[in-house]
Amino acid sequence: MKTAEREGRQAELLRGKRIAVVYGAVSEEDALYIRNVPRADWSLSAILEALTGLGLEAEHLDPTHNDFIERIQLFDVAFLNVHGPYGEDGRIQGLLDYLSIPYTTSGVLASSIGMDKLASKAIFTYLGIPVPRGLPLLRPETAEEVSAGFAFPAMLKAVDGGSSVGMAMINEPGELAREAETLKRRGFKRLFLEEFIHGRAVTVSAVESAEGSIVLPPLEFITESSYYDESTKLGGSQAPKVEYVVPDDLPPHVVKGLTEQTRCVYDFLACRGAIRVDYMIDELGTTYALEVNTNPGLQQHSNLPVSCALEGMAYPELIERLVLHALKSFEPAPWTVR
Repeated sequence: MKTAEREGRQAELLRGKRIAVVYGAVSEEDALYIRNVPRADWSLSAILEALTGLGLEAEHLDPTHNDFIERIQLFDVAFLNVHGPYGEDGRIQGLLDYLSIPYTTSGVLASSIGMDKLASKAIFTYLGIPVPRGLPLLRPETAEEVSAGFAFPAMLKAVDGGSSVGMAMINEPGELAREAETLKRRGFKRLFLEEFIHGRAVTVSAVESAEGSIVLPPLEFITESSYYDESTKLGGSQAPKVEYVVPDDLPPHVVKGLTEQTRCVYDFLACRGAIRVDYMIDELGTTYALEVNTNPGLQQHSNLPVSCALEGMAYPELIERLVLHALKSFEPAPWTVR
């Protein structure tokens, strides 16, 4: 299809559509972000600006308000900008499926697996993708038993944490029970201990295009912290500095492997819109998958927009693609089809 014809069809598909940008403190992750980042820098502000700049009608809708279910049904598509439990774990996706409203993220299955790090590990392993060793920590009092024979430092993680929220580095076994109690008090119910991979942290994004999903080049995190913690990611202007770069020294076979693994995850989980898979690369060049993010952050300087910009895809184009794909891939609930 010629470019002009395709753009014409896209414009027609978007014509007259009302878009609800769904955002609110549905999780600890989003609440922390709201507390630490000035409103002008919120991804909500950037998304609304991009949509209105494209000539589209867009409005912020808070899913924590009592009238959310009534109001969301007045819109033609939901742009989901919510994260963590209730935001990207399949619950709000299932609600919108039931209400027969198109939305911009992956569906219930991919969302629920992506939010559960242990379930993601099982999927990665099934697909033949290496993962760090992990052990569930059922109760803080069993910490000493779990840590026996485990190498330290290690990472203590909440199964459903996001944006590095619900995570702590454990330097020695004696710290484990205390840190587990801290995470439990923050509301994280399921925890696991994970092998710490010494190496380079990279993320690989995949996004829909007119020709299907495309996998973007790896993006490396370079930070002053010992690992990419929540203060680095969500701490605002006083946070430790982090830089995202496309590494030019990764061997071709490593880049090819990251690309193939990310595409495999995207296809196997029937993802939609955009995803991001986080990896560690050890000193031998082995890549370990850590998690899959089915609703990547959309601040201008977040990983997905940075990856897209480096490939020549401007921020408004990314936002438009997500809305278009939500509409194109929409399957109405059976009882709404006439």
